[in-house]
Amino acid sequence: MADVITRFEALPDRLPPEEYNFTHFRTKHVVSDVRRSIGASGIRPGQAAPDFELPRAGGGSIRLTELRGKPVLLHFASFT
Repeated sequence: MADVITRFEALPDRLPPEEYNFTHFRTKHVVSDVRRSIGASGIRPGQAAPDFELPRAGGGSIRLTELRGKPVLLHFASFT
């Protein structure tokens, strides 16, 4: 873990923790993400994504499993 923190702290374009705009977000979350990225952790190509539910823009919600068998593009981005 110390190696991950050292490598993260050495990143040239790193924002200081107070620059993040989420009140629940902490440096430990960034370190955790970096650690998982370095370890190539996550869903492998061809592996099914875990089920989750998201709100629809027009009301209601949709679950990923409802779309099984259909092409799905998940695009997570911040517009802030």
